[in-house]
Amino acid sequence: PILKGLIENYNVIGVVTQPDKEVGRHHEVEFSPIKKVALENNIKIVQPVKIRTEFNCILEMNPDIIVTCAYGQIIPKEILDYPKFGCINVHASLLPKYRGGAPIHKAILYQEKETGVSIMRMVKKMDAGAYMLQEKVAIEEDDTTAILHDKLMECGALAISKAIPILVNNEAEFVEQ
Repeated sequence: PILKGLIENYNVIGVVTQPDKEVGRHHEVEFSPIKKVALENNIKIVQPVKIRTEFNCILEMNPDIIVTCAYGQIIPKEILDYPKFGCINVHASLLPKYRGGAPIHKAILYQEKETGVSIMRMVKKMDAGAYMLQEKVAIEEDDTTAILHDKLMECGALAISKAIPILVNNEAEFVEQ
């Protein structure tokens, strides 16, 4: 939902996603959902194994802004410092709560009544950047991690669509964690 929202509202010049994986006993290649959406929309795709050393292909695209969501690798300083409007991340919790992996699982495990997404500035350390916008989502008693994941992805699409104009217009107020 986040990538689809970006494609609908902005000129997405490229997508970076994890390398294709072989699955099953027949070792069939499976594309990430992100790659599938990019292919459907004729968007350039790069799939570095180690982004910390394979980042020139990203810089060559000359992005004005970089948006990540659940990417899973630390982004090198060369990328973080490059875009005119910076690098922001859609994180599935109300920071500073539940940084790092499994924030959706943790919200359910600790019986939270609400969670949400944070739009944060990316820094070299995982999920440590200041955030500029948060959107809340109620956690219902019968929500599973899968249900909550889907709610948060929709919420994340809405949040990023609000955040980009604020960032581009230099109106963002970042809150340090």
